[in-house]
Amino acid sequence: MGFLSEGLLYICYAFLMGSLIVHLVPGNARPGLRIPRQAVIWSIVGTMVLSFAPLLQIIIRFGSGIGYGKALSTVLFSFKEGKAYLLVFGLCLLLLLTFMLIKDALHNKKILYPSLLIVLCIIATFGYSSHLGAIEGFKGAVIQTVHMLSMAVWAGVLFAIAWFTAEARNWDRFLKWFTPVSIACVVLILGSGLLTMSYTVPEYVNSWILPYGQALLMKHLLFVPIIICGLCNGFLIRSKMKQNQGFAVIPWLKAETILILFVLLFTALMSQEAPPHTVAETLQYNDPSAIFLMLHPEAGVPLNWGITFPAAALAGFALLILAGMIISFTNKKASPVMLLILGFLFVLTAYGSLMLSVA
Repeated sequence: MGFLSEGLLYICYAFLMGSLIVHLVPGNARPGLRIPRQAVIWSIVGTMVLSFAPLLQIIIRFGSGIGYGKALSTVLFSFKEGKAYLLVFGLCLLLLLTFMLIKDALHNKKILYPSLLIVLCIIATFGYSSHLGAIEGFKGAVIQTVHMLSMAVWAGVLFAIAWFTAEARNWDRFLKWFTPVSIACVVLILGSGLLTMSYTVPEYVNSWILPYGQALLMKHLLFVPIIICGLCNGFLIRSKMKQNQGFAVIPWLKAETILILFVLLFTALMSQEAPPHTVAETLQYNDPSAIFLMLHPEAGVPLNWGITFPAAALAGFALLILAGMIISFTNKKASPVMLLILGFLFVLTAYGSLMLSVA
């Protein structure tokens, strides 16, 4: 269940980043929040503990042969990942002591600014010790750090606002700063993501035959309804609030964050698989995706691309679902649950269309 600890790690440091940012924003430019200090403390503890999980897997693997004490010391003091973890542990410990000893830390800007810098250093350390950082050096570490930092800022603020808002006031002022911030973050996520793919998954379509490629494809497909949700929550929601002063905005943000959680889940699944730099070589020591084999038992690389009638029909249906998402939001009887269902339906139909287009 390594992917579960990895997914929870993403949530912890994103929530930590978002909590710090929203408390740095003036009170008249954000909703009324109630983020318990304990929630921030647990996110720090989660970051500290969960980031050790990949190292634990290495220690268990080598421990049976050389002894677990020797394996622990070797991994922590000789491996790049171990040295990075020691830095993360130290930074998290500093944050933990700060928020445990200073009760009003979340409302003290003299504490918040250094804390934000520490979280930035933690994310940069993750970038340094990442797979991309290992194969591309400083350039790869910077790309990975930008990718993770952009996700943490965008998703973290959404998590904090969607799940810890006590009173949805000052919404126009909140959107005034958060909309451009979220757009910038999404652009950076897309740009850094494409750069990452150019190094780790140069054969994007061929990679679909592998579990890594399947998870990456699902992550990309989920991003489409997230963008639609962002369009609704960032722009269309203004007219809804003018028409209805009592319009409940928070459930719509929660729907968006649920989609983001699934993106983080698939990102975590990818972290458990070898990036297919060359798909044919990766298939020599990794099994193909069970789902892909079920659809294409005889398929091999390179995959052949061809549009079939069922694939085209599903693609058209997927586009109609996207339009339905926007229409459902503008409807007077709109429901965030329906928006969420349509988002998942889009992912399934678009996935089916793409899978029927290759062989």
